[in-house]
Amino acid sequence: MTRISSQFCTGVFLDGGFAAKRLLLGARRVRRTRLYGVGAPKSGTNSVAAMFSSNVRARHEPEWHALIQMLLDRHHGRIGERDFIEWLRVRDRRLALEVDSSALNFDILDILLREFPDARFLLTVRDCYSFLDSQVNQFLRGLGRRDPIVIELWNIQLGANAYHYAPQERILEQYGAPNVDALLRRWAHHVHHALATVPVERLLVVRTDQLNSRALEIADFAGLPRRTVRLERSHANRNPAKRPVVSEIDREFLERKVEQHCGPFMARFFPEIQSLNDAKI
Repeated sequence: MTRISSQFCTGVFLDGGFAAKRLLLGARRVRRTRLYGVGAPKSGTNSVAAMFSSNVRARHEPEWHALIQMLLDRHHGRIGERDFIEWLRVRDRRLALEVDSSALNFDILDILLREFPDARFLLTVRDCYSFLDSQVNQFLRGLGRRDPIVIELWNIQLGANAYHYAPQERILEQYGAPNVDALLRRWAHHVHHALATVPVERLLVVRTDQLNSRALEIADFAGLPRRTVRLERSHANRNPAKRPVVSEIDREFLERKVEQHCGPFMARFFPEIQSLNDAKI
């Protein structure tokens, strides 16, 4: 028997034994890890959940509607902090996930850090130009169809001035999309807060375009067997055809805003992107 086939048989045996143990004792008592994906929307959180085999309890945006409703109730004071945390703990025990990847995890990051000291966090980062392009297009695709509570949370996150426009970005006003300042400020805040809040030993930062090449590193960081990685799934939820809206924003204005809001983080994580020309959108 070759070494590869021997390793495969061993993996199958170990996975079968683990599945049987989990069935007998229950998923909550047999979790190997607790990994939270905390990337921004459209930064690869779906791919993170999809890249593991069915042997891993992994979900993308689990029970997102209920979580958003609870976030709104908390924001408006309809539910207290203690009740909100208890709801999260009950949800965690019930779902018993090993990988929970969702942009919404960012909104409860402080609680996850405090309540689950064994948890690790994966921050996926997309360059701010393609993030902006993706967010505008996602907004346009959902226009008139998006759930009202999603719009409400979105507007709270973006701030009161998200729909005030400069002359250079009139195209966004025509489409009713948020302005450049609001979207880029949200991108920068997401990266900054995650880096500043999560202890370095509990955080792994991965560029979205490197998810495939660093998939095994992600498994190692999470404490999951490398054999559970399915590389062919690391590009889930690709965007459909897009409108070139961002290219219609005044270029000098856009690049100035990128430098204002995102400059240090772009230089740190995407040093090769010096302008819109370098971004793959």
